[in-house]
Amino acid sequence: MTLTADRLDVPTNAPTSAESAQVLELLFKEARERARKRRLRWLTIAMAAFVAIGVVAGLTYGAGGSTPRGAHAVVPLAATTSVKMLTCGGAEVARPVNYVISCADANAQLTKTTWTTWSSTRAVGTTDFALNQCNPNCASSKMTFLPHSTVLLTSPVTTKHGRLFEHLSVRYVLAGKVHHFNLSFKGDPSFEK
Repeated sequence: MTLTADRLDVPTNAPTSAESAQVLELLFKEARERARKRRLRWLTIAMAAFVAIGVVAGLTYGAGGSTPRGAHAVVPLAATTSVKMLTCGGAEVARPVNYVISCADANAQLTKTTWTTWSSTRAVGTTDFALNQCNPNCASSKMTFLPHSTVLLTSPVTTKHGRLFEHLSVRYVLAGKVHHFNLSFKGDPSFEK
């Protein structure tokens, strides 16, 4: 028996090679689109995680080691006073509990500070002044904590960061003698308009 084309059991609706190519192209296009959406979804999740880590790190480090007063550790920039202090990280803070004075080496700090006055002209507080006496050298010397020291901020100036106190003075007692630590931010590039 000889088979002819009209007797083959070939479905009449079978796709031609051109139609097969179109179907395969459509399937590949859909697969590429799903892969693109999956990558975009993971990229969005990764970016959201990166932003969240940045926010947490910014809140932790952005104050340059300085923490605003209170347990919440966040003081909005529109706090009750218009005069602030500038941290090592470039953040403006008012009434910080802890504040790094010497940004390069952190060898002078205000710790456990309680502010009794904070006005548009001056701020006064009590602090445990932390000072590295650099004896025999700064690298091997430890911080000395001098409790019940008095801190005074004066000379507010207008800067590119807003109104900032330009002068900081700490009165402390060491070995039974009264000493003064004075720092002026005058000439600091951060204080330029």
